[in-house]
Amino acid sequence: MPVTFRVERFEGPLDLLLQLVEREELDISEVSLTTVAEQYVEHVRTNKGHIPPEELADFLVVAAKLVYLKSRLLMPTLEDEELDEGPDLATQLRLYQRFMGAATKLQERWEAGHVCYGRDPKPVRSLQPTFAPPPDLTHELLSSIMLHVIARLKPVVRMPQAAIRRIVRIQDKIGELAARLRNMAKFTFSNFVSQAKDKQERLVSFLALLELVKQRVVTVDQQGIFEDIDIAANDLDRLADLKIEFV
Repeated sequence: MPVTFRVERFEGPLDLLLQLVEREELDISEVSLTTVAEQYVEHVRTNKGHIPPEELADFLVVAAKLVYLKSRLLMPTLEDEELDEGPDLATQLRLYQRFMGAATKLQERWEAGHVCYGRDPKPVRSLQPTFAPPPDLTHELLSSIMLHVIARLKPVVRMPQAAIRRIVRIQDKIGELAARLRNMAKFTFSNFVSQAKDKQERLVSFLALLELVKQRVVTVDQQGIFEDIDIAANDLDRLADLKIEFV
């Protein structure tokens, strides 16, 4: 049962008082909010432990609205458009009741042990076939169609594979021989070609050595057939200025 408040020029529930003030049927300046608060505090003391929480919340919502309206009266310099009043009291109370109802149901489910909820299953797709061959289709006809499709396919053209070969130039090997001779007075040909990657590189290295012998830049010595070749610088001054060009 709602609490009845008695103030000057009004007697009834608090939400009715607010409605009268909002409709300007009752001047807010004639309402003593102190009296309203004292009466409700007395009501709480009298019914201690028996007042539901939603009633306390309703009182706070309505009382806050009344305080807001009276504060606007005390501060007339504030323009209406500067204040965002938000939803009206009825809307606030309806929203509050919805939340309270949902909270009550959740509390009941919690106390009953219903703390897990499953998700509705997704609709099962129809298992009906989406395609069926015509009844007059035979395996001979199907084979003929497949052969016709294969015959229309363009042949796969495979591009020939080509490997990039490394080119070894005589000029480069002459330069390597000259650099080795500037640092070492003597070395063997097998030592020089020990890092060669293939037979072609060893052959080019030998041709470079023959060119240096021809130019009288180096001297070579071989003790016997198939023996290793000793290489030594013959003219270091010419070796420093060595420039050999091939056409």
